[in-house]
Amino acid sequence: MLYDVAVVGAGVAGSCAAFAAAKRGLSVVLLEKEALPRYKLCGGAVTRKTMELLAGEGIRLPTKLFHEVRKVKVKIPGAEREIDVARGNILTTYRDVLDYALAKEAERAGAEIRDATRVKGIKLEHGKCLLETEHGEISSRFVIGCDGVSSIVRKHLFGWRFPSRELGVAAEYEVPWLSLDAMEIHFGHASFSYTWAFPKREGATIGVAELASRLGESIVSRLESFASTLPYVDASALPPAKAHLIPMGGIRRKVAAPRAALAGDAAGFVDPLSGEGTYHAALSGIKAAQFVSEVLNGKEKSLLAYQSFCDRELLPDLRAMLYLGRLFYFNMDFSYHLFKNSDVLFSVISALGGSEPKPRVILRRALMFSLKNLPSYVLKRIGQA
Repeated sequence: MLYDVAVVGAGVAGSCAAFAAAKRGLSVVLLEKEALPRYKLCGGAVTRKTMELLAGEGIRLPTKLFHEVRKVKVKIPGAEREIDVARGNILTTYRDVLDYALAKEAERAGAEIRDATRVKGIKLEHGKCLLETEHGEISSRFVIGCDGVSSIVRKHLFGWRFPSRELGVAAEYEVPWLSLDAMEIHFGHASFSYTWAFPKREGATIGVAELASRLGESIVSRLESFASTLPYVDASALPPAKAHLIPMGGIRRKVAAPRAALAGDAAGFVDPLSGEGTYHAALSGIKAAQFVSEVLNGKEKSLLAYQSFCDRELLPDLRAMLYLGRLFYFNMDFSYHLFKNSDVLFSVISALGGSEPKPRVILRRALMFSLKNLPSYVLKRIGQA
């Protein structure tokens, strides 16, 4: 059978792409290398704008999958700030549960799911995409790579990979016995990232992330060190940690070819400040499928139109968060001054939840505040020396 589109990877991006393509009347096969449901390392935060995006596309997710976050505690060296979160703005879940629910939605829309099917190679031949799998060859007119940071689609059809300076490495514990009353975000335990403790419906997730190029020790050791600072954690009762690579967003990359597209982590669509990637995974997956449909219907000449969309709609906000992250991590002592005396922190949390302002506006405010206050801060530090 020749499918209209083969989607590789049944994470958020892949299942959303498969749903969107099937909804538009395309024949779709969704390929996942592991048996579903399967574990996926992720803090598990899902924002209001993500839920609204899914609902707008027609994807139905039961509320029982989620825990609602009402407070966020942000801690940096020497300071702590608690922020109330509007109802429904930030939810948490487990990715195995979320991804499986999204895959079933894709199946409901008409996509064929083949899990436990690893794609080993891809080639273009006679206007078709030929995917070599463990269970034989699959043919499709188009392919959407949603297969994560080590994407086989990107390797075979795009020929680039993430350099270490554009990768983060994260590790986490899933702790079923831990109950938290707020989402916690800690800065200062890593040089260019953060640590977290997220409440879940049944337990909590404790994690740490750092730039791969700056990690001077095992990421699991860094996680153990962080967990030991939490007064409510019994380190002897923690389960084994798991680690994973995370791409840094905000950098322009080739994500479209005439018959192929990349979405989600495979394309590097992750907020480089917060590490949140669910919204951009869902959006890029849906849009990639939409552009496949438009090419097949003659409304677009090729999937290169998807590249233009990503550069225009996704890249600017991700780039703004990248610059904001560089500003924030440049000097943690000044960041304490910045976040204590401005509304930047509140704006970041609000933006993650889907409220205004946009990241570009937050960055502009942070830069203006920094330029205005840096001279007095420097003089104060000189006086203390």
